[in-house]
Amino acid sequence: MEEVDSIILHFLRQLNIDIHTDIKNISELPVEIIVESAIKCVTAINPNLKVPNKLPSGVSQRIEVAAQVASICKDLGYQNDVGYQTFLYHNETELRQVFMFLIEKLPSEDKKLTTKVKPMNAKHQLLQNISNKIAEDLNTIWIPPCCKPALKNNLGDFIYTQGQLEDKTICSNEIVGKIMKINKIKNMIPKSEVSHDVNAVAANDIITTHESDKTLKELKEMSILLRQKLDTLESERNVMDVEYSQVQKNCEHSENDLRNMQNILTSVGITEIESDGIENILQKVHNNIKMLHKKSEDITSKNLSLKIEIDKLKTKISSSESEHIKCRNILTNLKETAKRLKDECEIKEELKNQLKLKYEKLKGGNKRHIYTKRILEIIGNVDKQNAEIKKILEDTRQLQKEINTLEGQLDRCFSIADETLFRDAKRDDQAKKAYKLLALLHSECNTIVSLVNETGILSRDIIDLEDNIKAEKSKRTEDILKKIQIDLAKLQNETS
Repeated sequence: MEEVDSIILHFLRQLNIDIHTDIKNISELPVEIIVESAIKCVTAINPNLKVPNKLPSGVSQRIEVAAQVASICKDLGYQNDVGYQTFLYHNETELRQVFMFLIEKLPSEDKKLTTKVKPMNAKHQLLQNISNKIAEDLNTIWIPPCCKPALKNNLGDFIYTQGQLEDKTICSNEIVGKIMKINKIKNMIPKSEVSHDVNAVAANDIITTHESDKTLKELKEMSILLRQKLDTLESERNVMDVEYSQVQKNCEHSENDLRNMQNILTSVGITEIESDGIENILQKVHNNIKMLHKKSEDITSKNLSLKIEIDKLKTKISSSESEHIKCRNILTNLKETAKRLKDECEIKEELKNQLKLKYEKLKGGNKRHIYTKRILEIIGNVDKQNAEIKKILEDTRQLQKEINTLEGQLDRCFSIADETLFRDAKRDDQAKKAYKLLALLHSECNTIVSLVNETGILSRDIIDLEDNIKAEKSKRTEDILKKIQIDLAKLQNETS
């Protein structure tokens, strides 16, 4: 029972009850500690109970508190007899049974109810909130943030349908109208500014990135080639425009010179001049002008087709760049989430280590699993003893059967010998003496058997009486009577 008492004392110390380390048996506990331990146990089982934490000094108040605790034990399901005398005038066996029952009813570590203590100030409130949050996080299953429904909705914003990636069809009439407007604006603006703006726009449209994929590079290379072709055609067009302007200027100079010559000739008096040469020259000039116009129109059409291809490539590049940007944003978000989770994991690991150290400091006495192991060993020993007792009982039954069989055989032998000697005793004196000795032997044997049985019964009664004496001694009846007399005297003094 010392091991059982050590387990009970260990659990009572875990309830923050001040029990001296020298105490090894619950019978050594004072009444105040016994009642306080019972109160702590019932309040741990049901925190809603309102019971005084300490045992009062008055005798009547002590009896009331002890009776209240006893009634609570009955309400919890304790089957044996329990009353105020169980705690105030305790019996070691009954007290051990009560505490074993209360310890079995204590909530386990994972089901303990956390009592809410009103914080004294903001600091205590913050610490309490942090501890509650840590306890809640430790009790819940950890789920990655990327698997939570809220984050799924955010990731869904990055998903787009294939229909959004399809190239939008552009009406050819709108393109032609826009190109005509652009040409009109170009004719109104000086060509040097137009070329500068075109080059600036082209330079702004082509964006190179270091982290682009193979498709994006191919599209950019095609765009660069088309840009080069466009620049070549524009340079040719500029050259032809310059030549055309020079031809126009030369034509104007020629016409001015021709007018001057005609004026000079008319002033001189020469009016008839052969116009065949002049008309041929003018015809050649007009043909050259038409040819230049035709080349300019061809260059313009090529320029329009190249611009359309450039716009298509730009749309493809922009779509691929948008995909790349979205993927990069998703990757950045995932990296940030992973970093945040890593930081949280490190913080929780540190908190776990701190709590582990705190737990190692707070837990007193032997470890709980050692007591559990010892209890299992005790149960195993009890099972072994039970098996041995059953074996002894079985051997006793077999021995009783053998004894009954031998008694039957002896009775039959005696009856046969009795009949035989009784018949011979009528004719022979020796047979008569033998018959008397046989009767005497039979009576003596019966007496011996009865004495052996009585001896066994007496020894059994002696053992029972010794057990009863030990039980009565364990009840400490004399000490309890002395305590009752002292409490009675105190109660009389209180009433008087």
